[in-house]
Amino acid sequence: MSDAPTMRFSGEEILALKFAAHRQLARWSKNPRLSTHQRAQRKALKRVVGVLQDQVLADGCELRALNGGNP
Repeated sequence: MSDAPTMRFSGEEILALKFAAHRQLARWSKNPRLSTHQRAQRKALKRVVGVLQDQVLADGCELRALNGGNP
């Protein structure tokens, strides 16, 4: 087990992330000509918003790298 501190988001930070994501999605919704990169980002951001909506995260969450390495 690593001695490195675990990265965490508080419930307030989760709310801030949701707000920022919704704001960016609203901006993109007003632009009918998104680049390929922006469309890919929009798709990813919609998925992230869906995850952040989960009530399990209301009090915060812990972040871990998928590959098991340290960030």
